[in-house]
Amino acid sequence: MDLTLLYRGPLASCDYDCPYCPFAKRRHSTARLRADRAALERFARWAAEHRRPALPPLRPLGEGLVRSWCRRTLAELSHLPHIRRVAIQTNLSCRTDWLGDADPGTLALWCTYHPGQTPYDRFLAKCHDLAGGVLERIPAEPPARLSAHTATTARGARISG
Repeated sequence: MDLTLLYRGPLASCDYDCPYCPFAKRRHSTARLRADRAALERFARWAAEHRRPALPPLRPLGEGLVRSWCRRTLAELSHLPHIRRVAIQTNLSCRTDWLGDADPGTLALWCTYHPGQTPYDRFLAKCHDLAGGVLERIPAEPPARLSAHTATTARGARISG
C-alpha cells in the first residue's frame, strides 16, 4: 500500500505581497522559525524511518522554499529509496542552486506565477532553467487577463495557463 502524506508546518508566511493572500509578507519570531524547523525535521525523520512507499507533498502556508531547512529536507527526502515523489508549491522567488542536491526524478515543484510580484519574463526564465529549456510552447508575453500561471516542473515540465 502506498501512502500519500501531506505535511503542513506551523508557519504561514510568504515573501510576496499579493493583496488576496492571508500569508503575504508575514514575519515570524525566532522561536516560531525554530519550531517550524524542528517540526519539519521530525517529519523527515519519521518519513526516513517509515519504509512504505510514500509520496509526501510539503504544503506550507505561503512560500516554504525561502527557508533553508525546507530546501535541504526536500533534497534529502528525494533520495530515500521508498519515497516515490516529494513535492512543494513555490513562487520560484528562491535560489535554485539547491536543486543540484535533489533527485530530479523524485522532486517535483508546483510553480505559480504571481502577476504584480515578479516580472513574467523572470518567472519564465526560471521555469526554462528548471526544465532544461524544453518549455518551447510558453508564450513570450503573459496571456491577456492572466491571474495565475502554473508550471509543474520535475524535469518533465507541464505548463498550464
